[in-house]
Amino acid sequence: MRLPNMGRSRAVVAIAATGAIAATVGVTVALARGDDPAASAGTTPVLTKADGPEGSIPTSTEASTKPPVSTPSAPAVRKPTSRSTAKASVKPTTKPTRKPTAKPTTKPSTTPTSAPVPQQGNPLSQTNGLYVDPQSEPVYWVGEHAGDSRRAIIKAGIADRPIARWFNGDGADASDARTYVSAASKAGKLPVLVFYNHPARDCGESGGAASPAAYRAWINSLAASIGKHPAIVVLEPDALPGLDCLSSSAQTSRLSLLSYAVDHLRSAAPNTWTYLDAGHDDWNPAATTAKWLKSAGVARARGFSLNVSNYQSTARNVTYAQAVNAALGSAKRFVIDTSRNGNPLNGDDWCNPAGQRVGAPPRAGGATGLDLQLWVKPPGESDGDCGIDSGSEAGDFSPVIAMKLLGH
Repeated sequence: MRLPNMGRSRAVVAIAATGAIAATVGVTVALARGDDPAASAGTTPVLTKADGPEGSIPTSTEASTKPPVSTPSAPAVRKPTSRSTAKASVKPTTKPTRKPTAKPTTKPSTTPTSAPVPQQGNPLSQTNGLYVDPQSEPVYWVGEHAGDSRRAIIKAGIADRPIARWFNGDGADASDARTYVSAASKAGKLPVLVFYNHPARDCGESGGAASPAAYRAWINSLAASIGKHPAIVVLEPDALPGLDCLSSSAQTSRLSLLSYAVDHLRSAAPNTWTYLDAGHDDWNPAATTAKWLKSAGVARARGFSLNVSNYQSTARNVTYAQAVNAALGSAKRFVIDTSRNGNPLNGDDWCNPAGQRVGAPPRAGGATGLDLQLWVKPPGESDGDCGIDSGSEAGDFSPVIAMKLLGH
């Protein structure tokens, strides 16, 4: 997997793996309700009225304006006919009532019915839409190419959408994460962070944290940076799906570190929902994935993520998630990366394949158990020197690929 290029924001990303391919300031895309019938405090998203670009779905209407309060009419007074009769000749027989004769049983509400009710530990209820990263590569490309005829299309179709930010072990990760989640919190929006720094990241050969101790310290620093801010964390793409390329002892170490990350985020970042990455429906059997998820502590996480940086259909991944849950013996929630699955992949050509499209815009819901459809992989970033933009480097933003994904 090749990570997004976050060089300008100091989260430099440049790694590859074998099985799956991982806007503008102040612009946001609101969450929209899916079709998940389950709704209970602290376990399902609290959805809000959509306020984003096309693709968001309004889910509720605001309450009507405050009910008019009736006031008593003034007493009738006769108009004087001359200066000599300047006083009204008829005095009111009763004093007007200034206060309601009966106290209202309930106070009229002036709050829109769609306003989220914040719930401890539920980041969706504490925010009003996903955060648009002002430092994503698509945003930078748009800002630097004012004269490019493709600019407006890429801006509206990609840069103005909420895209996850990746953290891969750069020395500035903790400070960058703190700035990122703080800015999102001030805007009342929900940031999505991808943690991608597990040791022996590239199938045991290189990449990632230098040691288990270094990884735990890195997790501690990022969890502290999030603190009590609401956030979504996609935890270590490829780490579980690629587990079988490691030795037995290395597998045990990785599972232990993932479990540590889950537990530490749970305690140090109490308003964060953590999703352990589980690959996609065309990688490992559901029973195998469930076994590894159990060992990695999924019972103590919000759930798992699917299709990160890949092109498999949302429908297939929903079916796969249900099979994983059946094997787990529980109903864990999940998220799906829809950044590039608008025209699902037919075959295993994962490297900048032709004919692909962006998928559903980032939003909440969409199927039973599906918390969020996210753009985890930034659309337009190359998978490498291959496919529809040969000559591009993995992780670099390519306007050629972006336009193809947008159907141009």
